[in-house]
Amino acid sequence: MDNNPAISPTIQKTLFYAVANKASDIHLKTGQSPAIRINGAIVGTELPVLTADEIGDFVGYMCPIEKENMNPLEACDFSWVYEGERFRCNVFNDNNGPCVSMRYLYLPTTDFGVLGIPEVLKKLADKKSGLILITGPTGSGKTTTLTCLIDHINKNYPLHIVMLEDPIEFIHKSNRSLISQREIGVNARSYNSAIVEALREDPDIILIGEMRDKDSIQGALRAAETGHLVLSTLHTKGTANSISRIIDIFPPEEQTNICMQLSMSLLGIVSQQLIPKADNTGRVLATEIMIANLPIQNLIRQQKLHMINSTLDLSSSDGMHTMKRSLEDLLMADMITRESYDNYQIC
Repeated sequence: MDNNPAISPTIQKTLFYAVANKASDIHLKTGQSPAIRINGAIVGTELPVLTADEIGDFVGYMCPIEKENMNPLEACDFSWVYEGERFRCNVFNDNNGPCVSMRYLYLPTTDFGVLGIPEVLKKLADKKSGLILITGPTGSGKTTTLTCLIDHINKNYPLHIVMLEDPIEFIHKSNRSLISQREIGVNARSYNSAIVEALREDPDIILIGEMRDKDSIQGALRAAETGHLVLSTLHTKGTANSISRIIDIFPPEEQTNICMQLSMSLLGIVSQQLIPKADNTGRVLATEIMIANLPIQNLIRQQKLHMINSTLDLSSSDGMHTMKRSLEDLLMADMITRESYDNYQIC
């Protein structure tokens, strides 16, 4: 990266080091030296302590509108491109002053096999309508999985894909598919309004960056019911927990109807975690896969979610498995340690 007078030497060195080492995240905090996250662990640097002015000038360079309008009581999100590298940025204030957390949007390949993404997702993408969910904690690779799935569809199907994101992360160029990417807060007021608008834009596929609340969940289900393939994410661990999260957002008097809608619209859920490799060379993907076959649909409809895991164990022929089974396979292959196997179980 070239020197830029609008960015302090300390921040420039941090950006260069993070990109060179394929860090997932960068943390710039007033009164502290920069830190980065590599293979899931925070790594400190010996660079100089950052000042509030350095970070404030950096934010002004990245996004002058955000700096001008930023409420000191709120955080703000936006994407930023520097020297050809793309970052998702969150600017906020803590007790010492302005801070920036940056996710480095680096994707070396979209090959499912190389990344360990379940091939069954490609089969689900053949469907004309329904809901596909990618779930997991923050930093578990949900965006990467969605990006690879969109790339697969884009290469193979002549469809219109409407992507609703906050903010836009990876940029997609139309190939066989026509792709429209809309950023919440920039090209649309909210996820809720964007979903309603998307239904009028002749979509075949609607990607919703995150189902955050009751309205966005209802919008996703409505889009899936009306003949569209809907892709989205939830910050939950485990497939049964993901269904519980959706149901619990609604008041008790609406839950029976939501269970019925889910049972008819849901195609499948992939819950995932990134686990440190045993040899400390990176991380490996562990997954739990639920396909909404007839037994799963009945369990959702009857709200017997506690029985889902046992159904996954009995449905391997349909491409399903539990997180425990995925972790066992990784342990047997010496990909992860026994400690990681124990720590990443889903309760």
